[in-house]
Amino acid sequence: MAQFCRCLCFFLFLAFASLAFAQGTYTQIDFPSASLTEATGINAAGEIVGLYSDNTGGHGFTLQGSAYTTLDYPGAQYSYAEGINDNGQIVGLAEPVGYVYDSKTQSFTTIQFPGALYTYPVSINNAGSIAGYFQDAQLTYRGFESVGLDYHRIVPPGAIASFVTGINAAGALVGYAEINNNYSNFSLRRSTYRTITIAGVNAPFVLGTNPAGSALVGYYEGVSGTTGFVYQNGVLQSLSFPGAIVTVATGMNTKGVVVGYFLDASVVSHGFLWTPPASAPSPLIRIF
Repeated sequence: MAQFCRCLCFFLFLAFASLAFAQGTYTQIDFPSASLTEATGINAAGEIVGLYSDNTGGHGFTLQGSAYTTLDYPGAQYSYAEGINDNGQIVGLAEPVGYVYDSKTQSFTTIQFPGALYTYPVSINNAGSIAGYFQDAQLTYRGFESVGLDYHRIVPPGAIASFVTGINAAGALVGYAEINNNYSNFSLRRSTYRTITIAGVNAPFVLGTNPAGSALVGYYEGVSGTTGFVYQNGVLQSLSFPGAIVTVATGMNTKGVVVGYFLDASVVSHGFLWTPPASAPSPLIRIF
């Protein structure tokens, strides 16, 4: 989800509460005066992108320190920011097309998979390669990768539908696909598809990766409800924002800092930032 117009800057107090736990520190993110907020991506400098809604429609945003900036694709009532790289390039959605926004030139470039009804770019690496998914004329979702002007369809063997949700620095992809009426996670590296198995949890969905390809983020269905996770070095770290009924992790940077969103007891969506404890091991083992 994502749509835009021109950048309107808000240098307002960041309304959040930091809650320290042995498992790390959670920080709530709420765009000022928004009815809902979701954080979707973060780069090495800690700049966050996401989406929010208010009485005028849906919007993307960036957050640097305590400064929020609205990011609206020109002419769109609904637009959302999804991913950001270390060069300040942001990908997002302005249905039915996607876009890349270059913060240095303050310019938008339209992204549209050839022949697609809708195109949803969700991740961009430092080389400018883009990953996401699109809806074709048969209303089926397919993953894609865009390298320059070349678009590549990403569909694991036997998949009915596929969604690419992340791309690492080397251009390897992660996502999930529907195969034999079940969903499974996959990676694609050097033309080889592999199934990603996260043991011990029910129905995990991979929604992103760090640039090194050594950690994954997403969510699974736990005993107490939908729970976010970080998976690295063969260890799964569950993420559950205090008091939330749903927690979903969507992005992770080189420092292991995670962003995502949660639903509170009133089923209102808020963004969050999770900072790992100083004692947390560095994610060094490449998963894909």
